[in-house]
Amino acid sequence: MTSNPTIGDLLIRNEALGLINHIGVLVAPNAVLQNTLAKGEHLTDLKGFACGQPVKVLRMAANPFDVIARARRSLAKPRAYDLFARNCEHTAFEVARGIARSPQLVFWLMVSIIVLLVIWARR
Repeated sequence: MTSNPTIGDLLIRNEALGLINHIGVLVAPNAVLQNTLAKGEHLTDLKGFACGQPVKVLRMAANPFDVIARARRSLAKPRAYDLFARNCEHTAFEVARGIARSPQLVFWLMVSIIVLLVIWARR
């Protein structure tokens, strides 16, 4: 862990050879809300989130009471993982900030479009 996270901070670890990140949100001192393909939205501890990998902390300066309230709502009706509609980033940003978003998804979609356009232009 690169620093001591506080409630509402995003926790980030590399996946897929470092090309993408898995992201969760700290909702209690040793509780991370994450969304995975295998389990959907659920709680894990810091060690379980890390999966033996280094974890970076992105400070969000979120109101911890709001974070906990949003986490409770999320866990009351946990959603399944969906790459395009509800991936780990959607879940983490919604709990931390109140708005589901996935900058990584947008980035990789844009890269894909550019690659397709380059291929199409070379025909």
